[in-house]
Amino acid sequence: MALDPFQLAPKGLPLLLESLGWSDPELWWSHWQQRGGFELARRVWPAEVKDEWLLGVALPLLSQAESLLEMGGRSLLGLSALPGCGKTTLCDWLVQASSELGWSIDVLSIDDFYWPGPELDRRMAGNPWGVPRAIPGSHDLELMATALDQWRETGVLYAPRFDKALRQGRGDRSEWVRSTPDLVVLEGWFVGVLVSDQLPSVQNTHQLELTTEELVYREQLIQLLPDYAPLWDRIDKLWHLKAQSGTSSRLWKKQQVDTQAKTTGVHVPQAALRNFVRMIEAAFPVSWLQDLHRSDVVIDLTNQRAVREITLK
Repeated sequence: MALDPFQLAPKGLPLLLESLGWSDPELWWSHWQQRGGFELARRVWPAEVKDEWLLGVALPLLSQAESLLEMGGRSLLGLSALPGCGKTTLCDWLVQASSELGWSIDVLSIDDFYWPGPELDRRMAGNPWGVPRAIPGSHDLELMATALDQWRETGVLYAPRFDKALRQGRGDRSEWVRSTPDLVVLEGWFVGVLVSDQLPSVQNTHQLELTTEELVYREQLIQLLPDYAPLWDRIDKLWHLKAQSGTSSRLWKKQQVDTQAKTTGVHVPQAALRNFVRMIEAAFPVSWLQDLHRSDVVIDLTNQRAVREITLK
């Protein structure tokens, strides 16, 4: 560990800390050192996680959670990032670290609100990438809204969980979980994405040559996006882990499935991986995923997942 942890700090960290009530970064660091510092729940992370990621992403996110908890009420913290960047591990760490601190935090993925298997298959039929889920239309939005609203009203969160391994990899709901968290994190790859008036909806914004079929289907997805806006409205603070480019998921997902194969023995077919990545790149204009107008905190990541800069919006 460096003697001065702020040698590792990304540009913009002091401004973020100030927005969270810490005008003196040294006091903030002392606050977390007393609670474990870089070792707080570190076992949740893969062995190669770097102190820079903990300093620039994990501990500030934990401070955001602490700030919301101190405000009282029941807050919803949104986390948006392209697949493969590490947000699932980050959320697992946040829950474990919070538990060690005596806080009650739960994480929901928009994936948990996929329709049950048969209905999911019906709604995904005909998409040009052959993906079994993940795109707009695959989620039961009324159920998601009801679960969040009942939690805010009663303190009880009752929500399904989705197991992607069921039905030969097409996935299905596996169980329902009841919890009583004081704060909920809602994560997903297009959380906070809205229809933008800045660009034509079918414009090729990142030099990806779309087929006619993809352009037609993209229009259908864009027509569904406004249905998600009321859910994004429920978010109190939105953090965006911003990829270096619209093609970052090509690298990230390959690394993710390679690691999965080594650690679990589960191999994702290369064709399925290519189709999934193609969907991520083609479903929306890339600028809509890169510039979330409702985000409060933006953490710019390199393709190696290093933090380049933190900005507030």
